[in-house]
Amino acid sequence: MSDVARSAAGAVRRTVLTVVADPVIRELLALHLREAGFFAVTAATSAEACRLAGEVLPDVLLIDPDAPDCADLAFCARLSETVRIVVLSGSPACCSRVPRVALCLHKPYAPRDLVERLQGLPDRVDAPDLNRQGGIDIDLDRHLITVRRQGRRVELDLSPVELRLLRCLVEQPGRVLTREMLRNQVWGEGAAVDLRTVDQNIRRLRRELGAADAGELIRTVRGIGYRFSEGAAA
Repeated sequence: MSDVARSAAGAVRRTVLTVVADPVIRELLALHLREAGFFAVTAATSAEACRLAGEVLPDVLLIDPDAPDCADLAFCARLSETVRIVVLSGSPACCSRVPRVALCLHKPYAPRDLVERLQGLPDRVDAPDLNRQGGIDIDLDRHLITVRRQGRRVELDLSPVELRLLRCLVEQPGRVLTREMLRNQVWGEGAAVDLRTVDQNIRRLRRELGAADAGELIRTVRGIGYRFSEGAAA
């Protein structure tokens, strides 16, 4: 294990969306990020990054806007204010075109140094905490879900979107949340996310919970949305 990976042990597993046109550099950065414990997602263009940002809800957006296909930065302004934006550029003036830049690294840079700088960025605004409802523990520090059912203890590895959906439902047990409410709470107000995407992620979440005999904790309210049924837990 490298020193960078070793220093990442026990740290929050942040999601980094990397937007770099050059495929070699893109995969090299992803390799270093994953080795350091980050959840790395890559995009080759601004358009692809805009789509992925709504799906993976990144903690960090790492973008190289020097290439034409990556130079459309309008989607950066639509990202939640909790997303840290890091710019990789050969032009200092480029950083001034990107809203809410947390860090600007000028080329050339070493991937190892980049990873260390990312590890030093502050956490997201919605700081990790621990929720316990209906036999489910949600540990946001470690992106870990533990389900306790009939004497069994099962740990689930959920995607960032599934984790945020579950947290929204668990924090409001018994309350019916419409698809619109879930979309706004998980993806952000005004996000260009189809309501069918909410349904698809709920189905995946139920499938994961079903592996721990807890799929019935999320109930469908026909024509309205979903609710977390704490009383269904064993």
